[in-house]
Amino acid sequence: MFGKITSFYRENGFYVFSTVLVTRPLHYLRNRFLKRKLHVRHLSIGPRAHLRGLSYISLGENFFAGDGLWLEAINRYGDESFTPKIQIGQNVSISHWSHIACTHSVTIGDGVLIGSKVIITDHNHGSFTRNTASPTLPPARRPLERDRPVVIGSNVWLGDGAVVCPGVTIGEGSVAGANAVVTMDVPPFTLVAGVPARPIRRYDALEKRWVKI
Repeated sequence: MFGKITSFYRENGFYVFSTVLVTRPLHYLRNRFLKRKLHVRHLSIGPRAHLRGLSYISLGENFFAGDGLWLEAINRYGDESFTPKIQIGQNVSISHWSHIACTHSVTIGDGVLIGSKVIITDHNHGSFTRNTASPTLPPARRPLERDRPVVIGSNVWLGDGAVVCPGVTIGEGSVAGANAVVTMDVPPFTLVAGVPARPIRRYDALEKRWVKI
């Protein structure tokens, strides 16, 4: 143990070493409370997290998130009330500063890898399809959307900066490239990229390789 501490100090210097030394006990204590609340044995969420609506959130084992996770199940907004449900499977890993927000339903399967600054949301401020709120109303005062669930299948990889929009289903084993804005459903074993995201490649199980679409 002493050898690992000495090695960490040499590799990172006094500032990083002292920061970790000060924050580690608080990090450990907070994660213990979160494990108890969320009924899991193995969980690690980094500092500066914004967590709300934990009673509406279900986590699988071995959940990991880096700094600045924003995980929010919204049950009230202004005069509106919601019954949100966030379900996250086992062995899910999220990098730094990602945002998952839910008023209705967000489901994330097992083994999903989520990059930094990823946004997953099942709602907008105002509707842009039906029952549209007037654009003359300030966005913060517009009613939040309802009933547009998001489903992310098992073993999906969302690259840094990806945005998963309301009502989207991403099939098992698919990939959303960095900064992709996913506005439509993605079939299983498909790589999408761009704004808005479009299919680029699919995995051919017979040839065991990704092929261009």
